[in-house]
Amino acid sequence: MKLRNSFSLMAVTMILATLPYISCSNKQLATTNADTYPTEVPEYMKDIAGLEKLRTKIDYSKPEHWVSLPQKPTKPVDVFFLYPTVVGMQFPTKICDINDSAMVAGTEWVMRAQASVFAESCNVFVPYYRQISLPQPGSDHMAINKFMSHFDATDALDYFLTHLNQGRPFILAGHSQGSILTINLLADYMTKHPKALSRMVAAYPIGFSVTKEWLEQTGLKFAEGPTDTGVIISWNTEGLRNKNAFNMEVLPGEVSINPINWRRDTTYAPASSNLGSINNTTGKITVPGIADARLDTDRGVVVVTTADTTYALPAYAAPMFGPESYHLYDYGFFYNNLKQNIADRIAAWMRK
Repeated sequence: MKLRNSFSLMAVTMILATLPYISCSNKQLATTNADTYPTEVPEYMKDIAGLEKLRTKIDYSKPEHWVSLPQKPTKPVDVFFLYPTVVGMQFPTKICDINDSAMVAGTEWVMRAQASVFAESCNVFVPYYRQISLPQPGSDHMAINKFMSHFDATDALDYFLTHLNQGRPFILAGHSQGSILTINLLADYMTKHPKALSRMVAAYPIGFSVTKEWLEQTGLKFAEGPTDTGVIISWNTEGLRNKNAFNMEVLPGEVSINPINWRRDTTYAPASSNLGSINNTTGKITVPGIADARLDTDRGVVVVTTADTTYALPAYAAPMFGPESYHLYDYGFFYNNLKQNIADRIAAWMRK
C-alpha cells in the first residue's frame, strides 16, 4: 500500500499550509506573565503580530487547555509532547490564540500521525500552546522560538511536572516548532531542575537540529545506541538532492541518529529493516516501511533514497527547506521503529 503526501486534507495541519488568519476570542485567564514578559520587546520580535497575548498566562489547571490529558494514567511512564507548526504561514507572522480553530484542527492530525507513537508505552500529555506561524524567510527563527519558549511551553511543562506527573519517569518530545521549544526547555528549564531531569527517560526533539555546540553548552548527552537513557534522540530527514542545500531545520554541527538501526555512523539501513511507516493522512501503517536510512555525518541528517519524492515538501518550500526535504515524515517514515525504540528505552530505564 503506497503512502501519499496529501496536502489537500492536511491543508490546515501542515507547517506550510497557507491559511487565512482566524482570530478567535481568547478567554480571560487567571494571571499575567509579568515575570517572563520583557520590559522592552527584542528587535527580532517587533514585526510579530499578537505579542500582547503573551502578557496573559495560560491556566493549565483547566482541561480545555490540553489536547490530551489522561484523567487516570495507567502507564508507568508519561510523555509530554509539543506539536509542530499547524497554523501555517501567515503575513505578517502571528502568534495565535490558545483556541485558534486552525491550531485545534491541526492537533487532530498530530495526535494521529505523531503523538500516537508514544501511546502504547506512555500516558500522553499534550498541552495547547499559542504557537507562532511559520517565521518569514530571513527572520531569526531560532531567537523567535527561544523567546516563545519562555511562555506557554515553560508554563505547561512546569504544571505537568508539578501537578500531573506524580513523580513518574517521563519523556519529552516534539516535532518541528515543538522540538525547538523542547530543545529550549531542556536547556533553560530541565538543567535548572535536576531532580526532574533525573526522571527523564529520554527526549525526542525530532525535526530540528540538536548541535554539538548546544550539547557542550548544556552538558546533556545525545544517544549513542538504542537503549541508553537520559539522552537526546533527534534527526532531520532529507533526500540526496538536499546535499549542501539550505534547510532552516538543519544547523551547522547537527547531530543525528539512524532511526532504523540506531547507529551514529554511516552504516546503511535498508527499507526491508524498516518496521513500518505511517500514512500521515489516514494513520494506516505500511509494513515493511517505505524508507531506508543512512546518516550523512558531515551534514548531520538522515538521508532517505527509497521513498517517492512526492513525500518531499513541495517546490515552493525549497527556499526554506531545500529541494528534497522529508520534514513532514520525520516521524512517519520510521513510525514503528520509533515506537519500538520508545519501549526499549523505557525497559532499559526500568532495569536500572
